[in-house]
Amino acid sequence: MDIVFPEAPHEPNSDVSSIILFGKEKCGKTTSLSKLKNCLIIDTEYGSLNVPALSITPPEDNGPVGKMNWLRRVGNKLIEDGRKYDYVAIDTLSEVNDWAEWSGTFKYMNSLQGSSFNRVRDAKGVPIKNGPFLEFTDINYQSVHSIPEGYGYRWSRDEVMDIFNLFKNAAKKCVIFVCHVEDKYIPTKDNTEMVMPRQLALTGALRNILPRKVGAIGYVYNDKGVVKVNFAGTDDKLGGARAQHLIGYNDVLDWSKIFID
Repeated sequence: MDIVFPEAPHEPNSDVSSIILFGKEKCGKTTSLSKLKNCLIIDTEYGSLNVPALSITPPEDNGPVGKMNWLRRVGNKLIEDGRKYDYVAIDTLSEVNDWAEWSGTFKYMNSLQGSSFNRVRDAKGVPIKNGPFLEFTDINYQSVHSIPEGYGYRWSRDEVMDIFNLFKNAAKKCVIFVCHVEDKYIPTKDNTEMVMPRQLALTGALRNILPRKVGAIGYVYNDKGVVKVNFAGTDDKLGGARAQHLIGYNDVLDWSKIFID
């Protein structure tokens, strides 16, 4: 196949096929999503039940492993049905991140490496390899995150990335991943003051991996009762966009200005 080099610059791309929106709890994220036409809200926290919304919620009697399996079935069904919704929002990915700690734990327990993890112990207190699992409610049941040197975090990270990659193909126009914000005071380099960078409420490396994989990331906030979104990122606030019309945008969360024809 011949390589053809461009003769002139192409037109800037205004397509936004994936977005991360993050903000404090109850700032108006779910209510705003409910006003986006033909948007399916996959409501992991049952917040959409308080507003008129096109939404679906996981079975409340399922644990985190069951809810993660349910979410995978939802994603596959959306794709199998031909992506009937223009927009799909996972509200919130932060909750999915919490499920992933325990679904990742379960996968590790069923792996070769984890054949002794969370197993019933013998009379000497030694885990019985390939023996019965401890009950999830057992005081000795551990998270995969407890494995030394941070090795276990990749098991939960892979769970979140599987969901992320699955749902990126689940909508006609855009998939919106909603996250909570994590405020954490840290000292400046010279230790003269404390600053509070606002970052995604996700575990470990996911905070850095996911923003690189979406078209835009915006901080949602409530300004005297008006829901706004900031795609302009600053030193203390994550943000940014590839689409030209969103670069530097910091105004009312108006879907017609975010998704332009």
